[in-house]
Amino acid sequence: MSRRSKQTWRFHVAKRRVKSAKPAIIPIESWQQADDILRKLGDSQLAINRAEALAKTRIDDAKKQLAVEVAPQQEQIDICVRSLEAFCSAHKDSFRRAKSRQMNFGVVGWRKSTSIRTKKTTLELIKEFFTPSKKKACIRIKETVDKEALSKLTDEELVSVDARREVKDDFYAEPDLPEAVDYE
Repeated sequence: MSRRSKQTWRFHVAKRRVKSAKPAIIPIESWQQADDILRKLGDSQLAINRAEALAKTRIDDAKKQLAVEVAPQQEQIDICVRSLEAFCSAHKDSFRRAKSRQMNFGVVGWRKSTSIRTKKTTLELIKEFFTPSKKKACIRIKETVDKEALSKLTDEELVSVDARREVKDDFYAEPDLPEAVDYE
């Protein structure tokens, strides 16, 4: 095979679309075999549950250990920030017009921050006193279809709103987990 034909072959392979194969199914010939497969399914689900529980425990333990390890540094950071704030507040006249001061190891200063505090009555007052356009700008509303409410409508009502009721049998396999049942 010439060098050129190898390059062409590689190009075609790279451009070829590969579809992933669907997982094979196990041919089941009896109800006993189906029951055995349910047992395998339960064993696999239980193994996954145990692995997830173990991982969660390890993660929780690692977070607790990390919190203990960094607690002294976090406390030191809090002390340093409060100390710098107290010092800078006492020497605010040194800043003149500037709101910050560059130093050898960083910057200290003040930045303007604004927060809006609302009361329980704020929403009702916005609805009562603002114009419709200002209301729309100040109130967040996420509109979604309530499928539970739609399920209570008749089929004719559903058709009138471009919806339809779809009834189907969804397959499920629910193994008895080995911890709850003695298989042996």
